[in-house]
Amino acid sequence: MNLAWMISAGTAAGLGMIVGGAIAWQWCSSRAMKRQRRLVASAREQYATGTQGLRATNARLQASLDKEKLAIQGRLAAAAADHRAELVRLEGQLRFAYAEIDRLQARGTGEGAAPGVPTDAHGFALTRPFER
Repeated sequence: MNLAWMISAGTAAGLGMIVGGAIAWQWCSSRAMKRQRRLVASAREQYATGTQGLRATNARLQASLDKEKLAIQGRLAAAAADHRAELVRLEGQLRFAYAEIDRLQARGTGEGAAPGVPTDAHGFALTRPFER
């Protein structure tokens, strides 16, 4: 074996390794790029699916919120109506009480006092309970 033949065989092997390494690098690089594109596409699809689900949930919750707002407004209106009705009822009772006080005061001074009904110094009946 000649020295020149060994040098040329070593050079050929070295160049073969360099060319083979470059080809292997390109092949691995292309596979990695394909895999990266596939993973990016999958991630984007999952993101789009998740976003779509969240949008649907948001729309459903927004509709529920609007419905609840309307229900609360109805309950507030009903409570205000009940409050007004109670206020009118209490005002009627207050007018009746003032009329009763005026009547009893008039009776205590002798103006229209019923005979035989015991009263105190303020004109109120002593033993008769308030009738509803």
